[in-house]
Amino acid sequence: MLSREGMRRLAALMAILVLSPLAIASPEITVSISVERRLSDIDLGINGGEISPNKSKVIIFGEDGYAHLLSAKNAEDESTDIRLERETSNSLNAAAWHPGGKSALLVGDEGTVLRFNSTNFALGEAEGASAMLGKDIHSVHFTAGSSVAYLGTGEGEIWKYYADTFTLIDDEADSRITDIDCLKNKNICVIGTLNDGLAIIDQADRVSWISNTRFHTWVGIGCEDPTMNSCTGFASGKKTAIIEIDTIDITKSELGEIIILGQLNGDTIADHQAADSSSIIALAPLGMVRWNQFTEEAYLMFSNDNATEEDVYLGGDSYAVAWENSEYTGYLVTSQGRIVSFEPASEIDAGGIPDILVILVALCVPGVFFGLVYWNSPWLQRKYANLFRRNKKGE
Repeated sequence: MLSREGMRRLAALMAILVLSPLAIASPEITVSISVERRLSDIDLGINGGEISPNKSKVIIFGEDGYAHLLSAKNAEDESTDIRLERETSNSLNAAAWHPGGKSALLVGDEGTVLRFNSTNFALGEAEGASAMLGKDIHSVHFTAGSSVAYLGTGEGEIWKYYADTFTLIDDEADSRITDIDCLKNKNICVIGTLNDGLAIIDQADRVSWISNTRFHTWVGIGCEDPTMNSCTGFASGKKTAIIEIDTIDITKSELGEIIILGQLNGDTIADHQAADSSSIIALAPLGMVRWNQFTEEAYLMFSNDNATEEDVYLGGDSYAVAWENSEYTGYLVTSQGRIVSFEPASEIDAGGIPDILVILVALCVPGVFFGLVYWNSPWLQRKYANLFRRNKKGE
């Protein structure tokens, strides 16, 4: 028989065991995935993609000048595909839609700058692109309310494109410009680099570098919430941080607290726009996380183990681009050309906690609570003992 002190310790241990899964369990997936089709029987070497402003089309791009147009709503339907003519043999590394949605820029190695016309699906060299000859371009983004686009090179140069003219506006960095994103309601943009930190570009094309950001390897920038004067930076090491932008004086912009998503497997490699002020964070090996800029909360969408369970070859593939048509519903395109649909996992409730765990905690926690009360109350113990003895006598 356990002593009273022993029983108290046992009850306390039971409480810890019941409550600990909420704190230390691996993240639950929030979507189920399904491989719909492959764009080709060979590895296409897709490097990325961008969804159009009206959310109807996604332009994907990759090695050897590959470019392809998909339906954002029905990407599994091959009949909606439009294969674009190859205009270059160089790798295409990034794309950006004009805010009006009638055209897009695709950029790549050796100074490649192509303009896509969404009216006739023509793809050709952009006017004035000779100024970029010999430079590997890795990022591009249009500002929210104009025809100005900013481009970033592998050597750390930041260029402005406007009216068929390319102008160098900053060459302070030495490492690759990995991503560019802009506020949704202001013509202010954020630049991410591999080794030189973060920079802000204001409406007059002035560039200001944020001093304490050089210690992180930035792989993505997300400015998804139109109500906020801030963006999120995504860095290697599963790091995220809010970038607070002073829209009056960008030199006063600063980096918020670094948040490490430590429960995730793999590492952060990119981000793309999701629904409802959120971003999709890409992981390697293949996996995805949903990040909400407003609440600063992250939810695992699926892990590499889930991808492997769906298709062993999918688990060995890598992320190219993903988008949502609604919360937790959309498509992923892999580098090899697999198109994967995802939708909310049926076993996950709105809060991201499995229903069975909610029920288990609901049943166990009150029991543990009353057990602790009992073992700490001699009066209750005497009452129970007396009741037990009366029942024994009546048998």
